[in-house]
Amino acid sequence: MGSEYTAIASMYDSFRGESPNMWAAYIDELFSTYAEKKPSSVIDLCCGTGTVTAAMCRLGYKMTGVDLSEDMLALAQRNAPDAFLVHQDMRSLQLYGEYDACVSCLDSINYLPCEDDVVRTFSAVSRYLRKGGLFIFDVNTEARFRNKYGNNDFILENKNGLIAWSCEYHPRLKRCDFYLSCFTLDPDGRYSRRDEEQSEYCYSDKFLQSAAKEAGFEVLASLGRMSLSAPENGEEKIHYILRKI
Repeated sequence: MGSEYTAIASMYDSFRGESPNMWAAYIDELFSTYAEKKPSSVIDLCCGTGTVTAAMCRLGYKMTGVDLSEDMLALAQRNAPDAFLVHQDMRSLQLYGEYDACVSCLDSINYLPCEDDVVRTFSAVSRYLRKGGLFIFDVNTEARFRNKYGNNDFILENKNGLIAWSCEYHPRLKRCDFYLSCFTLDPDGRYSRRDEEQSEYCYSDKFLQSAAKEAGFEVLASLGRMSLSAPENGEEKIHYILRKI
């Protein structure tokens, strides 16, 4: 996990789908819907470049961003100056005090390579949440791995550069490997290339709910992508809302 998001770090935000403000507004709505009391202190687990963290700060939340990628955290320091940022592995958090909530956006849980790591992460989050605190995260589903990723190739291009992205899905292993070549425009008009490999792992709803309960959470809801409704058949992303018991 330590090698993810190095080559792509500087290009990540410009190629992302939903805007940070949209994510923050959605999380804020989930807090209003499911929290017993509106949270104040919030962990942003795998905060990346900190743009969602910053958007949450603008909504009045006291944010602590955690990420394993030093490249991403370097950008987060610029994007989210009002947040407290920590360079840590989500499987072994070492924070101070208790928090009202934890959020983890953009399929971060899918980067955990085995079920034990998911349980460790859920337990680590639970350890730093107050009783009744919410843990909100999303995962890519098997439908996305199979239908969207598969063995497909993508080229994403905008004014900031180009990403050539190849996928290789292994159904038996429930793993998808990504091979990325990132081209960024240099001041002299030439392009620099950096290559990176990443992997995501597919976890079933049954396992995630079981892992949540093992870590001391109650599963309040599972929702469709950026929705307040239950997932539809073939949903490619699911949001989970857990409450610490």
